[in-house]
Amino acid sequence: MAITVHRRDASAPRRVALLVAFAAAGCSSSGGGVQVRDAGSPVAIGNAPTDGPASAPVVLVEFGDFECPYCGQEEPILRQIRSDYQGRIRFVFKELPLSSIHPFAELAAEAALAANAQGKFWPYHDALYAHQTALARADLDAYAAAVGLDLPTFDAALDQGTYKAAVAADVAQATSLGIDATPTLVVNETVIAGAAPYAQLKSILDQQLGQ
Repeated sequence: MAITVHRRDASAPRRVALLVAFAAAGCSSSGGGVQVRDAGSPVAIGNAPTDGPASAPVVLVEFGDFECPYCGQEEPILRQIRSDYQGRIRFVFKELPLSSIHPFAELAAEAALAANAQGKFWPYHDALYAHQTALARADLDAYAAAVGLDLPTFDAALDQGTYKAAVAADVAQATSLGIDATPTLVVNETVIAGAAPYAQLKSILDQQLGQ
């Protein structure tokens, strides 16, 4: 189905400590650089959207912002990782809208959780990343229609701020982990802040899988 958009100006697995340095970039509300460090404990998944078996030995959590260009850059890499490691990792998405620099990110995050409530998080997630420069309310509605959401229910969730608290909880969780940049990935207990290349993620995942 074609999507009409209204564009703005485009401008508990085993603990393994992996200290790997690499050059990458990311969006940050505080100007922080790339970090690779030990989180100390796995990220609590809660009710976050997931892809992959709950029994998977490796959990890969992304703290992402749908308006962040570096998250958009990382998305095809993560999609490939999800395909290549299908059945062996559990992928989790956490909302981290950097509202101070991305004015459309907060509502997009709420919209993604509204889509999740209707069982369509991943198609909606893909639509948002495919149209990062068009995230106004009318655009969010267009993507909802395109992926087959019930629009009255979706619109009511956004109008009533149904998922504001859930987004705020993800942000608070990120803050508690010292995460303030997107994309930030947490592989079991290893925090990687920045747009990591495929080879880097593969190396980390293979080590955690004992390969």
